[in-house]
Amino acid sequence: MLLEKNCIKEQVDSAILADLAVQALLEEVRLTPKPGLVDGENNGSHNDLTLQLMERSAYTLRSVFLEMAESVKGKNPSQEVREVLAAIGRRGEYQMLHSTGGINTHKGAIWTLGLLTAAVSILLSAPSNVQLRYENILDTAGTIAEFHDRYMPPVLTNGGKVQKRYAVRGAREEAIMGFPSLMNIAMPFMKKFEWQPRSSQRLNVLLALMATVDDTCILNRSNMETLHSVKQKCTEILDHGGMGKDTNAERYRDLDQYVTRNWISPGGSADLLAAAIFLEKIIVNYK
Repeated sequence: MLLEKNCIKEQVDSAILADLAVQALLEEVRLTPKPGLVDGENNGSHNDLTLQLMERSAYTLRSVFLEMAESVKGKNPSQEVREVLAAIGRRGEYQMLHSTGGINTHKGAIWTLGLLTAAVSILLSAPSNVQLRYENILDTAGTIAEFHDRYMPPVLTNGGKVQKRYAVRGAREEAIMGFPSLMNIAMPFMKKFEWQPRSSQRLNVLLALMATVDDTCILNRSNMETLHSVKQKCTEILDHGGMGKDTNAERYRDLDQYVTRNWISPGGSADLLAAAIFLEKIIVNYK
């Protein structure tokens, strides 16, 4: 009977993790306003994306995160774990593209949230009781990412091309390093602005990421000079107290008009915001 209860508990845990991952994606895309990104007001710098499409894609990925959480229970980070997760992720990308008619909506999020979901599942199923903190979740996710996926298709992605051209850190390097953008920027800013309304808090976290991350999505559509201009505009808003301050309304309009005029979208920063929202939800749920 005890075994049966444990099995039920494990199933519920995986379902919770998958639900929280999807909720994080939904809350990120519904956050309004966001410069250059799909939100409740407009489609940002995108002709092929809508809020409804992004929401449908997020719901489609629930089964992907569920399978990832289930696949690593009771295990430690290893070559096998890395490659099992990678295989699930590739199937997830196919699932996503099938549901969106071939449009890439969440490829980066599958990588980032997939690693974090797996890391939480590993920690929750560890033999000894582990207190979940975002630091040990990020450390575990980074350890998984360090293993090479021997079955990775030898195709250079847009992000990979940008990374090579500009010598910037890509999503894989970010993960291997234990997600420093989450550890040192997103989560501290989440704490710094926790007194604000939720929408202002999260927009400030997004701006903090945009001010520091070498976003390959921006570079893919522009150049280093444009990226630096975006970073500077975001930094100016934060230096003057962030969003939620009436005095920053004009600065935000300037940022929004700049990214629209240059047709750029901070998709990498948006993925990291979704990851930060997920971590926040995990910590609250497993206090």
